[in-house]
Amino acid sequence: MRSAFACAVLGLLVVSGVGPVQLAAQTTGAGPATTDYLFPTGSGALFFHVKPDRAADFEAVMATLSEVLSRTTDATRRQQAESWRIFKSTEAPRESAIYIFLFDPAVTGADYDPIKVLGEAIPAELQGLYDRLREDILRVERMGLQKLR
Repeated sequence: MRSAFACAVLGLLVVSGVGPVQLAAQTTGAGPATTDYLFPTGSGALFFHVKPDRAADFEAVMATLSEVLSRTTDATRRQQAESWRIFKSTEAPRESAIYIFLFDPAVTGADYDPIKVLGEAIPAELQGLYDRLREDILRVERMGLQKLR
């Protein structure tokens, strides 16, 4: 079983050249857990900047993610699914298509890494999905949010 550290790093490396199989081999041993896909402030967002010509593929992978979340039996993942929203920017074309994952409320302590969610549910398909996302995504930005009203 992959360590929590390896799973967290895997999500961070979507845009790098390291695949999940290679990463698992490189991350043996314990290390500090990253918190890039945790939102302890109660809400959060991920911004995916996607190559415009790869938007349809990104959306297909996100449809798989939505399907996985809709059929999960894991209590934490079910709770995450209830408030996990995916939006696409409708502004004029830019150098990238922008997709926003909004988590409101975010489940405290839950990991919102899409790669980890997919890997838990369909591990046999993970390498192919990861490879597609690595090709689709230019960069990912994370933002913890605090509700004011």
